[in-house]
Amino acid sequence: MNHITALAARLGERAAGSWHEEAAVWLLASHGHWLPELERTGLIHNDGEGQSRIAWRLVASACLSAGDGPLIGTLPEWQVLRLSCVLTGRHALSMANLSLLEEPNRRLALHAMAWASGGRAWAASLALLPPEHDAQAPSARMRCEAHAGLHIATTECRNAHYVGPAGPEPQA
Repeated sequence: MNHITALAARLGERAAGSWHEEAAVWLLASHGHWLPELERTGLIHNDGEGQSRIAWRLVASACLSAGDGPLIGTLPEWQVLRLSCVLTGRHALSMANLSLLEEPNRRLALHAMAWASGGRAWAASLALLPPEHDAQAPSARMRCEAHAGLHIATTECRNAHYVGPAGPEPQA
């Protein structure tokens, strides 16, 4: 498992239980550009005990001055980051340029919005993502008894609650 995949797993574990934050973290991880960029600029904090978190307030502040700070991204990439901040339910940012997203990222954005409003299972039931998206998902996803949904099992996972390979997701 590469470093960014492990980071996405740690962030997902921390977000578990909040549809809003789960969807925001999933969008950033699925998009691919922002997790390495946030880590590079110190906007992902590690507590030294295997837990990571995104400094959402600082990320939202960076979105207000897109292009004037250390974060680097195209206009559509910035829209993905803004949407992730909005999905957390704690930040109000302009979404006026969502139409700039190309088809794959538009589908990711729609799936994340559905997840934030109705949970992962409901978002999956809408079939907004192409079938090959699931084929590209990490193969280490495991059913989790402690949290709803599927998570990525990592060596850094401090919770011994993985009970088996990924199966059908329970309905919310």
